[in-house]
Amino acid sequence: MSSLLLLTFACGGKTNIPDSAGEGGDQMLLQLGQQQLEAEHWEDARGFFQQLVDTFPRSQYVGDARIGIADTYYYQRGAGNLVLAIAEYRDVLTFFPNHPRADYVQYQIALAYYQQRHNADRDQDPTRTAVEEIEKLIELYPNSPYAETGRELLRDCTELLAEHEFRVGEFYLKVRKHCEGSIARLKGVMENYPTYSGADKVYFNLAEALTLCGSPAEAMPYYKQLIDNYPGSEFKEAAEERLGALQAKANEALIVSPP
Repeated sequence: MSSLLLLTFACGGKTNIPDSAGEGGDQMLLQLGQQQLEAEHWEDARGFFQQLVDTFPRSQYVGDARIGIADTYYYQRGAGNLVLAIAEYRDVLTFFPNHPRADYVQYQIALAYYQQRHNADRDQDPTRTAVEEIEKLIELYPNSPYAETGRELLRDCTELLAEHEFRVGEFYLKVRKHCEGSIARLKGVMENYPTYSGADKVYFNLAEALTLCGSPAEAMPYYKQLIDNYPGSEFKEAAEERLGALQAKANEALIVSPP
């Protein structure tokens, strides 16, 4: 069996093993597929893995071969191949939920969506789906070595989502002059993404939106939080000016108002 497989592979043809193939043919096909996968010969690898699935449907290596097929699509790259990879990985979890490499498969699903994420100014559906899949990985396989990497990817994704929401809020404020819409978006960033690295610009733009909407008293604490908590922020000087002006107006109102 081994000599037949190696001969046909060496000649560049696809191996063709009948259903009555002798013992060990499935393992040899798996090894050949893995070799071609490592060599980045995606179609050849996929052919060996698929032949194992078709020829030895009851083999203990069928799950590994299905993972190999998914890997060939994932590492071949391209948007279309990532979609195919996700579908193949999902099939593995459906038909082999207790496979020893199930954590890897779930990680690869998350990673495939992570690879499809867009810049912060574009649609973030792939990023949101990546977050869902990463959270599933961490929940189902908390002790997996992939879980820690997943947590790092999760931080990247939440940062991207926060930046996207901030830019929408900023757009409402600066372009549409729609202070209510801006306030809702920016408060959402604060509530949903507390670790966002751009918190200083969220505070500043939120205070600006509140001021524009006629709520200076509510705006002042955000200017102050920026000044106190982000001394190196590029918005600090402007925040100090705005806060000073608002405080001066508030003091004037107290003086003018009758006792």
